[in-house]
Amino acid sequence: MTTEGPEFRPERGAATAVPTVEGEPAPASPATRVPTCLVVLGGEQFAIDVRHLREVMIVEKLTAVPGAPAFLRGLASLRGEVLAILDVAPVLGLPSCEVGPAGKALVLEPAARQVAIVVDEVLGIETFDETRPPGDTRPNEHAAFGMGWLERDGRPVTLLDIPKVVDELEARSRAAGRRGAGAPPSEASESNLGGRQR
Repeated sequence: MTTEGPEFRPERGAATAVPTVEGEPAPASPATRVPTCLVVLGGEQFAIDVRHLREVMIVEKLTAVPGAPAFLRGLASLRGEVLAILDVAPVLGLPSCEVGPAGKALVLEPAARQVAIVVDEVLGIETFDETRPPGDTRPNEHAAFGMGWLERDGRPVTLLDIPKVVDELEARSRAAGRRGAGAPPSEASESNLGGRQR
């Protein structure tokens, strides 16, 4: 298992051919293999497709945004680029992630979004041979944000749909802004919550 960099450089090696035994399913082809980054959010393991990630960053300094929604933990600088640091755990029905000294966050693709999500822990890179559909396991609070699930050490791990989670946060931010129309607007929170992508 490969751990984070600072640069996020997942390995994408080709699958090794395995002879097919009669009566058994053929091994997964490279096209069906899913390279993921395994993380802990709110105390639970999740997998994220590495195609949605740019790199892992260390959050050395976090600048609070006055009037921002609770899930916008603040702003951080990465080589001169200002990123919005989001906590997605509460959207998944989980406790908030801790943001302490040398905390870690995953910088998302596309770069124009300028968003990173804080995590409790980065476990490393792991490739899975099969993805199960979302409805093929017991329902839970974060099933709505899963692209499916993967089996690791005999336990299901949700393959998180990160773009969908961030879109949900943006929708909640806009809704909160409409409800508080009579209050001083929080332009900073809206402009830094992935607004540059649209």
